[in-house]
Amino acid sequence: MVKPRILVVSTTLLVASCVSDLYSKPAATANEDISTLSEAYVKATRGGVLDFTAVIPGKVFHPRDGYIRYERLWCLNEDKGSIEEYLEFMEAVCEQKDGVMDGEWCVSTRHQLPLFSATIEQNGTTCTGGDLTTIINTIEPISSATSSEWRATAQAFGFQTDR
Repeated sequence: MVKPRILVVSTTLLVASCVSDLYSKPAATANEDISTLSEAYVKATRGGVLDFTAVIPGKVFHPRDGYIRYERLWCLNEDKGSIEEYLEFMEAVCEQKDGVMDGEWCVSTRHQLPLFSATIEQNGTTCTGGDLTTIINTIEPISSATSSEWRATAQAFGFQTDR
């Protein structure tokens, strides 16, 4: 009875770790939220033999404060993607949303409101397969960039209103 369970668990872990080969990188669009696009990028660029972070949810809704936070630690396969490529992707998404990147913030060109924040960095550790451990953090409004909760949250996370 124990052997079939071990086989099922081992097979599940193997499939979860290799599943990144089944994903393609997302296209820049204004119709998807930043966390969904970032998650798609992570899935398409995941490396490592066994990536246990694949089963940890990274998207958290904060309805009281009006924002969605996405945070993901994963093994970035640099043959599939890079920090620079992700930042270029976020810039393209920002442009699709009628914004311009100012540091980590995408700012509306019409109203100078924060549309989202996106950061990516490597923490200096290496995954089992030799890929570098990488972290993405994004925050974005749940509903609208004009909501007072979102604007207060963005300021608390470092958005400067005097741009």
